Amino acid sequence: MIKRGYPVFFHGGVQFEKDVVVMGGEFGPIPSMLDLLPDGLAVLEAGKAIKDHRLPLFVHGLVNFLYNTMPQRTQLLEETLVRLKQRDPDRQIIIIHELCSMNVMPFAYGRPVPMGYDSFPKTIGIGAVNISAPSRDTAPFSMGLPYDPSPACLLRNRELHKLADQGPWLPLFKAATRAMRESGCTAVSNDHPFASWYDAPDVCFQMCSPSMEYPLSDMPPKLRFAGCLPPRVSGDSGQALPSWWDDVLENGVAENNKKKKIVFVSQGTAHIDYNQLILPSMEAFRDRDDVIVIVTLGIRGATLEDGFSVPSNARWTDFLAYDRVLPYADVFVCNAGYGSTSHAVTNGTPVVLAGEVLDKKEVTKRAVYAGYAWDLESATPSTEQIKKGVEAVLSDRRFKTRAMELKIENEQMDCMQIIQRQILDFTDQNSKSMAG
Repeated sequence: MIKRGYPVFFHGGVQFEKDVVVMGGEFGPIPSMLDLLPDGLAVLEAGKAIKDHRLPLFVHGLVNFLYNTMPQRTQLLEETLVRLKQRDPDRQIIIIHELCSMNVMPFAYGRPVPMGYDSFPKTIGIGAVNISAPSRDTAPFSMGLPYDPSPACLLRNRELHKLADQGPWLPLFKAATRAMRESGCTAVSNDHPFASWYDAPDVCFQMCSPSMEYPLSDMPPKLRFAGCLPPRVSGDSGQALPSWWDDVLENGVAENNKKKKIVFVSQGTAHIDYNQLILPSMEAFRDRDDVIVIVTLGIRGATLEDGFSVPSNARWTDFLAYDRVLPYADVFVCNAGYGSTSHAVTNGTPVVLAGEVLDKKEVTKRAVYAGYAWDLESATPSTEQIKKGVEAVLSDRRFKTRAMELKIENEQMDCMQIIQRQILDFTDQNSKSMAG
C-alpha cells in the first residue's frame, strides 16, 4: 500500500519496526503480549505442561495471550488513533487488522468511539489463519477432523460443538466475556468467541482462494476471499544468497535426464528442535544422487547441532526467503504454518506437512482437501514417514498439477487489487481528493 501512495501507520510489535521504517511507513510499538501478562513466564510453563497439543493447548494460548491482554491492547490502539486524529484532523483513517488481534472488537460492541471521532474508522479484517468461525459443516476448530458433509458427520459436528462449548471451550467463553467487559463493551455476544472475530470488522478478507478452504454452507456473512499475497522476492532483491546457490541454478537448467529433484525443508521460526523435521528429512534422502535437500533453519545466525554429519546431497543455511527457493523446489516439507502453505501455493509447489500442534492440523487437513498436500500425521515424523510422503508426492503428478492450478487461481484473483478496491470503497470523497 505504501508503494501505491498511501500513508501507512503500523501499530505492532517492536520486532517489525525496522522493516516498516525501511518500507517508508510510520511505526507505533505495542508491548509483547508476555509483557502485558502479570506472570508471562508462568503462562508459558503452564502451556508446556499441556500434553494434548490440540484443543487444550489452543484454548490455553487464546485465553492468556489474546483475551487476557485484549483490554490493554485495545487501549493502546485507542491512544494511537487519538494521536493520529489530533495530528491531522481532516484525514480519514481506515484500519486494516489481523482478525485474531481483536483490538477493534470492543468498539463494535459498545465501547465509546475515541476522542475526536464522530464514528469509529472503517475496518478491514484480515484472516491469516484458516476460517475458524464455528460451522455446522465442520467439527470444532483445532480438532483436526477431515471435512465431510455427509448427514452422519453433520450430526457428529452438532454434538461435538455442544460438548466442546460445555467443556474445553468453556474457559474461552468466560475469558472472552471478561475481556469484553473490561474493554468497555456495553453488549457482549453470546455466540462462540470466534464468531465475533468475523462480525466486528466492516468486512473481512480471507487470505487465500476459495479452493483452499472448505465450502461452508454457513460462511461468515462479512467474509470475502482475497487470495494469497503474491510472492515477495524478486531476482534483484539484493538478498545475500548461500555459497551453494549455483547448485540450485545449475540444476534448474540441467537436461531432464540429469535434473535432480529438489526437496525444500523448513520448520519455520518457532520450532528450533531440528530433530523434529529438519534432520530426519536430511537423513531420509542421505547421499541420494537424484535428490538435493535444501534446508533453511528459519532464524538468522542459527546453526545445526555439532556432531551431525550433513549428507553430501544436502545444502543448508540459516535463513532463506521461501519465495526465493520455492520456484526451484519439487516439494516443500514443513510443519504446516498458514504462511508456509500460502507461499507454496503462490509458487505452485506441492507440500508434505508435519502439522499437528495448535491450528496446524487444520491447515494440513485443508491443504490435503485442496489436493496439493500429503499429511505425515505427526509433528515428529520418522525418516521413513518423510521418505514415503515425499516420494508419494514426487511420483504422482496430480499434486504438482493441483498446486499449479491453485497458483493460477490466486494470481487471477489479484489479492492486492482486491484490498485496494475495498479501501477505495471505504474512502470518503474528501479523503480521495486529498490523496489525489
